[in-house]
Amino acid sequence: MSSRLEQVHGIVLQITPSGENFLRISLFGAGDGLQSVMMRKGRGKGLSSQPDVFDEFHGSLSFASSGSGGMPFVREFNFERGREYLAGNHKVFFAASWIARLFLSNGGHVLEPKPLYDLLLKALDGLRQGIPLAVRIKTLFAFAQLEGLPVKQAWMPGLPNGLGGQARSILSSRLADISTLPPQAEEILESLVSWLNAETEIKC
Repeated sequence: MSSRLEQVHGIVLQITPSGENFLRISLFGAGDGLQSVMMRKGRGKGLSSQPDVFDEFHGSLSFASSGSGGMPFVREFNFERGREYLAGNHKVFFAASWIARLFLSNGGHVLEPKPLYDLLLKALDGLRQGIPLAVRIKTLFAFAQLEGLPVKQAWMPGLPNGLGGQARSILSSRLADISTLPPQAEEILESLVSWLNAETEIKC
């Protein structure tokens, strides 16, 4: 039975062993959004035989014939590593993992993945120098806006006195201009997470 070939490109968000010989790789790309592919262990080009989380992944996929319902397999691939800085600091890696979970939980059914892909790149790049908590707040807020949710109109006005002004300051400032965060910054993120979980279909 014949199979078709397609190209795939995306950021690796998760790698899960599947049996002894295969890996299930979850990617988020500009064209296909969230996608899972299967890859045999120990094959490929680069510094090692397999990609790592947050690598840029380029591959050729083999799809089984129509009607089989199987997950696509990676036939050929290469990857680019350029985000080693994410593993050099615990808070930075935690923030990157938190952002990856956001995309894994909510990126499977988006109609226009390109803006979210651009947001993912911006968030990961922002963690190079930005304060991790500020990156998380700004990324979640932007994610919700890109999904058409009224976070500015409905969530922000409901913040207690003092928090609203601090939230507006964080969200309106460039990451490079944020040198410190107010003590209530964690509370702002928790409030946004709670509102999204209660009022929308986004899972945080």
